[in-house]
Amino acid sequence: MKLFDKIFKSNRTIETADLTAITRTEILEGVSIPGIIHNMQYHFTDLQVYSDGLISCWEMVDLSMFKDKLNKGWVVTSIPDGETISIFSLGNWNIEQGKWHHTKETLYDYVYSLVKQLNPTLENLHNYNGNNSKMVGKVTVAKHFMPTPKPYHFDDPNSFFPKKINGEKFNFFYRNDDNKIYLAELSIYKSGNIEIPNLPKKKIYKFEELNALTEKGILTTDLKIGETVTILNLGSFKIVSGGSVDIKSKINELIDKFNELNGGENSIAKCARIFDEYRQNPTKILREELKDAYEAVPEHQRIFVGTMDTKDYEVRQVIYGNIVKKEWEDYYGYEYPYEDMPKPIDE
Repeated sequence: MKLFDKIFKSNRTIETADLTAITRTEILEGVSIPGIIHNMQYHFTDLQVYSDGLISCWEMVDLSMFKDKLNKGWVVTSIPDGETISIFSLGNWNIEQGKWHHTKETLYDYVYSLVKQLNPTLENLHNYNGNNSKMVGKVTVAKHFMPTPKPYHFDDPNSFFPKKINGEKFNFFYRNDDNKIYLAELSIYKSGNIEIPNLPKKKIYKFEELNALTEKGILTTDLKIGETVTILNLGSFKIVSGGSVDIKSKINELIDKFNELNGGENSIAKCARIFDEYRQNPTKILREELKDAYEAVPEHQRIFVGTMDTKDYEVRQVIYGNIVKKEWEDYYGYEYPYEDMPKPIDE
């Protein structure tokens, strides 16, 4: 026993000291599957399923809470005929003749099976015990913030240590060679490689082929009345009416992101930067630069050049004048609420 004490016990006292705070970042594998959120409208979304048993469905939930979201109708498996499907940054369509793949039970089972594929022993699964928030000081925050998943591929799959290359993904409609129209994800990488999964067979293209794909109507945002859209592993529906983002504007969004992946400044960031410069030093030259930068932003993304509240109203007020105030007051019925923007000091 004395020998044990000599080996494993120390008479040294540990000095009190301020310790260095550290964190570590862990990469968790996951998969993205198509889903529907019912929040006033029916919203197409990516349900993100991760190996630790967490699922992102506009908030992070564990498996038990995901089942609860299904039972309460936050995550749904179908859209009633006559209702509208909203697809972010793509459009809204009134639909009919919906044919849907899942029930609540089968969707839960599918998600559970994906967790098991990612984590065969189901080790270290998160259990929120019914509450996905926590107190930090006097503020309630989420236990896990919403992830921003990126598609990826390996630069050299045959290497012992292949490098993972992240890209960006977008929703498009794809007119496939089986004469069906699919809602598909398009992933683009800095190399110019483009991958389109969510089809019966994944398609691979180069950036230079985008124009030909859109000119032929293979890659599109525009749906005609009566056309049927298929979303693999979710369902299909027929278009009754609706509207979409213009295909040229959507392709400009894609080009903008491609330039950003290759180290360039995206058009929204550029517009916001020049707007900030203008407010600090309002000149005619900066106003013209702001106009050029704003009009270079893909039209459906221009609302993002300001804050969530101001959107693009202040930027447009600088560029186009008080007609923006009138538009606001005519639309909302009350006085324009934002601070007057300075006019150029050299005007």
